[in-house]
Amino acid sequence: MYSKMNISYIILIGFIVLLYIDSSTSDHDDDHHDGGSKCFSGDSLIQLSNGEYKEIGNLQSGDEITTIDQSKIISTEMIMMLDKQISKQALFYTLRTDSGNEISLTEYHLIPIINSNGNEQYVFAKQIKIGDYLFVLFNGKLKYSPVINITIEMKKGYYAPLTMKGTLLVNNILASCFANAYNHHSAQYYMAPFRYYYKFARFTSLYDPFNVNKTEGLYWTINIMLHFARYFRSDTLCL
Repeated sequence: MYSKMNISYIILIGFIVLLYIDSSTSDHDDDHHDGGSKCFSGDSLIQLSNGEYKEIGNLQSGDEITTIDQSKIISTEMIMMLDKQISKQALFYTLRTDSGNEISLTEYHLIPIINSNGNEQYVFAKQIKIGDYLFVLFNGKLKYSPVINITIEMKKGYYAPLTMKGTLLVNNILASCFANAYNHHSAQYYMAPFRYYYKFARFTSLYDPFNVNKTEGLYWTINIMLHFARYFRSDTLCL
């Protein structure tokens, strides 16, 4: 297929990036687990830039999504689903904030908090503690709200959308698009080939280059990259 051939060429660039990117900034422990991806629960709502909300499973390539970048509320484009499982169950960490917002993520999904130095820090959902401050969009404004409750529960369906900025607001809580990566910014760098291909596809009027509607499961190129990283760059991923 036309799209697969083009993505195959692009993914070679991704492999080169995986080989040469400096992972010295990764800050992680030694725990590992099997598998990859997962992400947000199927009951999650995503705010579009026009103020409307969309169920995460109904997102389309090109959707304009609200996110936060350097404390500013901005718009970013939905590129693809890294992983999409409509009927499979997964274990989620559901975090509830003092603002009344709630987000459900799988244990190795990254989410930013305000650390003790007052800086943004991405951590795994399983590392979140009561009292940690999350980035929340509340009444149209950015707010830092503490976590007041954490529940671990099984839910049906999970989705992993990728945006141009690598972040999105899920139930008005800021989260990374990435799971299993020790470093959010490195993961965003790894995804550069997908962003380039998406831009090229949109320029040539190919509006769903990754078949978001038809594809279920871990996207095939992401699966290849995970297998590649498992053997050659295991220090960058928690697998």
